[in-house]
Amino acid sequence: MTNKKTLVFSLGTLVGSCLLFITIGSFVIASQDKVPAFTGEYDVNAKEELLVVTEYEGSETLSLVSNNEKAISLFESEVDAYIFSPIYTNDHTAVFIQTTGYDYGDYIDETTSEFAYSTIQSIDLSTNEVTIIAEARGVLFDLVYIPTSDQLVVSGENITQGTEPQPVGRAETKLFNVNDSELEVIYEGSPVLPSSIQATNDGQLMMILPDDQGSWTVDSMYESIERVFSANPTENPLNLELVSNPDKIEPITSFAQIEDGLIYQTIFNYQESDAIYDYDLIPYSYNNKKEGTRLGISGHEIEALLYPKKDVLYYVKRTDAYRNGNDFSLHRHDLRSGTGIEINLLPQTDE
Repeated sequence: MTNKKTLVFSLGTLVGSCLLFITIGSFVIASQDKVPAFTGEYDVNAKEELLVVTEYEGSETLSLVSNNEKAISLFESEVDAYIFSPIYTNDHTAVFIQTTGYDYGDYIDETTSEFAYSTIQSIDLSTNEVTIIAEARGVLFDLVYIPTSDQLVVSGENITQGTEPQPVGRAETKLFNVNDSELEVIYEGSPVLPSSIQATNDGQLMMILPDDQGSWTVDSMYESIERVFSANPTENPLNLELVSNPDKIEPITSFAQIEDGLIYQTIFNYQESDAIYDYDLIPYSYNNKKEGTRLGISGHEIEALLYPKKDVLYYVKRTDAYRNGNDFSLHRHDLRSGTGIEINLLPQTDE
């Protein structure tokens, strides 16, 4: 879901900076509103059963929403901890991350992640029984499950296991294979975390990374463009191959896989100076290597695209006031009719 980056980059990686601020917004002080708030973290399966995370009075709750019924609470985080990346591994089991997140200084570049505590946990959706899969220091962000290899992959920043972390002073971003309780590094070729990490039907790993990954420099960060890459997740280290159009000069900020290609969000006026960015979703065909017609989903920037079944697209919309909480909304879009609705999550509280 969503976009978990932790550095501020300059103009060449402006889109990455936007994603970083999204993440930081999810960590800051809990909303002052006395109602539960959707955090933007979710998953949806082919039955359109939703795993959603909401925040209320300093703690977060993972809930199951199905058949338009009231949300069923599955797991409540520790106070001042966060639940990231809930994903289905099958119809009866989900996995998620619980993390203490960042420590904040007076400025954005004074955040530290190496001293955070993070766990990967699985939950039985029938009994709510929770099992810890792996523990680490640092912040774990995004999980993806690859059914063909029964493999769990996670992204993280400044991650250590088995030793007391030391001050790093920078963001060390990596991808890990979760092997029993150990996190094995499979990729560390970019200064930013990959986003929209997904498994393909044939068992590949697909994600967004800047195109200077693997050979980035301080100078290259000014010119890099976010694109979609794929790799065989059983290889170590990963050998990334470009999937999206190599001639595209606009960044891709989120994508979902469809039958013959991708649907992704991009910026249509990226080359215009001093312009308010014009975001929209557009399909891209693998067969003819061309973009199709804009979907015309206007408004705030869209993220966390998921395509659970044919012609159905889910996404998260984030308002400009995301630092104040109650700022994410979940939407369902019918690609055939072109119509969409906002999902009313109605999380439960004790009040």
